[in-house]
Amino acid sequence: MSSCDTCGGQGKVRENRNSIMGSFTTVRECSTCHGTGKVPKERCGTCAGVGVKRSEEEISIKVPPGIQNGEVIRMTGRGEAIPHGQPGDLYIKVHVESHKTIKRDGNTLTTHLPIKLTDALLGGSYTVETLDGETEIKIPAGIAHGELLRIKGKGVPTDYGRGDFMVKISIETPKKLSRKARKLVEELKEEGI
Repeated sequence: MSSCDTCGGQGKVRENRNSIMGSFTTVRECSTCHGTGKVPKERCGTCAGVGVKRSEEEISIKVPPGIQNGEVIRMTGRGEAIPHGQPGDLYIKVHVESHKTIKRDGNTLTTHLPIKLTDALLGGSYTVETLDGETEIKIPAGIAHGELLRIKGKGVPTDYGRGDFMVKISIETPKKLSRKARKLVEELKEEGI
């Protein structure tokens, strides 16, 4: 770099104008050195001394765990470049796709699990899909429709741990009963169940 000949290394240029009202002096940024007071001794073949080259680039972004829909990731120095200056920041707005069976509420995840009437009465075990894959869950005997079962630490990851995974039970009532099943249900009814 060498001192700018246009502004004498000051980065500013004074202009005097005469008019019928007198002489006016204005100070503006030097257009040769863009206010820096220095110019390259030899002009760059790529950017012609401007300091910026137009190009496109594909970059990788690290998405933090537990990010919410609509949150913004800031990448310092990866934004628009300006001649003879520092590049700006790149802001990426994240859109989180919804899952077909798992719903999110803060750090808690919820899914629905349809179970048989017999398993609601006697208990059983089912497999549910979580973010970490399939997990087996025990259904306690006598569970009610709409009751929630909690799996600790299988929810959304956060800085201080993970949220919970809630399983909402829905009891499937059979549409048709065989003669034998109907007789058994009638016996249960007689017992007051």
